[in-house]
Amino acid sequence: MLGYSKRKTKSYTEYIKMVEQMKITDMQVTAYSAPYEQPISNGKYTYGATEIVVCQVMTDEGVMGTGWVHGGRLVIDTLLSLKERIQGEDPFHVERIWERMYLPKVYGRKGITTRAISCVDIALWDLMGKTAGRPLRQLLGGYADRIPAYIAGGYYEDSKDHKGLQEEMRRNVASGARAVKMKIGAASLQEDLERIDAVREAIGKDVKLLVDANNAYNRLDALKMGRELDRRGIFWFEEPLSPDDLEGCAELRRKLDTPIAIGENEYTRWGFKQIIDSDAAQILNADAQVLGGITEWKKVADLAMASHILVAPHGDQEIHSHLVSAVPNGLIAEYYDNNTNALLKKMFSSPIKLGEDGSISAPQGPGIGVNIEYGQIEKYQVFSSAGKEAQAALC
Repeated sequence: MLGYSKRKTKSYTEYIKMVEQMKITDMQVTAYSAPYEQPISNGKYTYGATEIVVCQVMTDEGVMGTGWVHGGRLVIDTLLSLKERIQGEDPFHVERIWERMYLPKVYGRKGITTRAISCVDIALWDLMGKTAGRPLRQLLGGYADRIPAYIAGGYYEDSKDHKGLQEEMRRNVASGARAVKMKIGAASLQEDLERIDAVREAIGKDVKLLVDANNAYNRLDALKMGRELDRRGIFWFEEPLSPDDLEGCAELRRKLDTPIAIGENEYTRWGFKQIIDSDAAQILNADAQVLGGITEWKKVADLAMASHILVAPHGDQEIHSHLVSAVPNGLIAEYYDNNTNALLKKMFSSPIKLGEDGSISAPQGPGIGVNIEYGQIEKYQVFSSAGKEAQAALC
């Protein structure tokens, strides 16, 4: 269903009545795991596969919303436990549904539970957009038509030496990228500086270079690296320290010229308020697929805007391009290619394309505006709540 303008079988009055009476009837969960050709590593973690959990929220009017997050079995089990919390609710009542799902005493305050809440909440916003016949970015504010993006990559791989890293970055620039990101923190400071210099040589001086340590450094090494980044004109220094060391990040912010970007491992408006109150970053990498969904992400973006802080979300471009486009303090969107998301090439019918100027547009269809090609990714399916595997998960 694509909004009243697309429906010819109901009058406007009947359509409004239908929307007002719409109720959630069911939620289905499927999960996929697609291995990389070889594992990829950042400053602290190694990944062997792309793992995605999809939830589909159904209503009595036949409208369905789809959300997805990254994760495995723990996310699946939590989503299944949330199902009873949303059945019978009006899907437009996202604030009430969020409060029904957010039960710290039962589920915990942050982490896997918040990731599962994110999945449901994203599906609800997709459903609302489809009902209204409007793209998500317009429902949230519709600030920009096109936004800058950076290609995320530069992972450590066993077969990737400096030459291989340079080849990757040259491909990114050739595809239109005007900003690229690479990983640091798993090698010595000297070796990582050599990798950074190799990338700069490959991309030239006009392409923005972002570096991401994924929480790998202690305070001393982060400061040493940060001073070297200052000399090299790096666009931002992402997650230099533990996500719990806000005091250390605030110190780096005071001592370095390179902006500090953190937040992909933070949750809820309350967690981000602590970052803002600590003056720990100039840029927030708030991820709607992690922190509690789109309902919560908008609160974070508004808190940041009130404190003159920019938002540059971590996470899938199909969702976050809408969010960056919706707010005045949206800085840049993260863009993944098939090297960092093993499902990307087959998952969507119309994947987002990077423009020659390095910009992207959010999908134009109603809701999130992308269709998941379930038939194309079926061979990677590891769980379905409609199948036998669901019974095992509930035991």
